[in-house]
Amino acid sequence: MDLKKGVPDFEPMAFDEVFRSHFREVYGYVAYRLFPDRDAAAEVTQDVFLAAVEAWPTYRGECSPIAWLRGIARRKTADWFRGRAARPAASAADMNEVPAPEAGSDANDERTAAISSVMRSLPQDYANLLEEKYLDGLSVRQIAQRRGVGEKSVESALSRAREAFREKYERLQIQQER
Repeated sequence: MDLKKGVPDFEPMAFDEVFRSHFREVYGYVAYRLFPDRDAAAEVTQDVFLAAVEAWPTYRGECSPIAWLRGIARRKTADWFRGRAARPAASAADMNEVPAPEAGSDANDERTAAISSVMRSLPQDYANLLEEKYLDGLSVRQIAQRRGVGEKSVESALSRAREAFREKYERLQIQQER
């Protein structure tokens, strides 16, 4: 049985190519979630690739290398948040607050901070679902297959997730206007 059949040109020793091909995407994935803390994003991205190097011999090619790396990135980002929550000085409010924009920052930084904050405040399943749809670019059918549920179930869950996102985003905008 060829487990690597789904990955084109799979070579066990080709990790350096995987690194070069996917570093920016993995960093962007992590940085989006940890915005505005760029130092933490760099540290977590480093942890992702260290874990990937260690796990590379066990990578069987059942999914694409980027999907595999994103799985590691998702876990390492969650670990970072758990570690931050465990520190006495950090509170839940600190973890979800949107920092005040610095002088000279543009609207994109403010918007990214707001979106990042809202995504962190959503139930994990909603955040994962929105990420799969809008960041990973998966279709409803692909999400349904990945999760082992029907397409209608995914469509309903997406609708609820989008509504929860919209409500929290609007509340955040009102708070920022005050």
